[in-house]
Amino acid sequence: MPTLSRIFLKLGLLYFVLAMLVAAALAWVGGAWSALLLPTYLHLFMVGWVTQCIVGVALWLFPKWSKEQPRGPEWLGWTSLVGLNLGLVLRAVAEPMLALQGADEAGIFGGLLVVSAIAQWAGGLAFAAAIWPRIKDPKAERARRKKQARAEEG
Repeated sequence: MPTLSRIFLKLGLLYFVLAMLVAAALAWVGGAWSALLLPTYLHLFMVGWVTQCIVGVALWLFPKWSKEQPRGPEWLGWTSLVGLNLGLVLRAVAEPMLALQGADEAGIFGGLLVVSAIAQWAGGLAFAAAIWPRIKDPKAERARRKKQARAEEG
């Protein structure tokens, strides 16, 4: 398993544990705190656990890009990792603080929330750019290989 995939999966497991801790806190505290922390729980679970695991496994198991670069440009995968995780951490901090502070006084937390959204969006785009060329039509790929083999023979 490539290093990048292992990091995505380990971070996914970390976010799973954090999401479960937040869920336990939601159940224990209840009330207004539940409404305040629910978006954080959902993001830790869906972006942190589910998305990170999907991205890690996809980067590992999707068809190869080429013999020289089996997973394509590595920097796209690392950009995805940094964008998704930076955005998630910023959001997990900024969103509850913004709710406590009130939207009228967005200040630093409003700005952090915007930066978190941009980082996650960029991370998602980097993943799409890394994986898109690896989604190949098997028939077209066989035809391309046959054509290449004929060109090398003749």
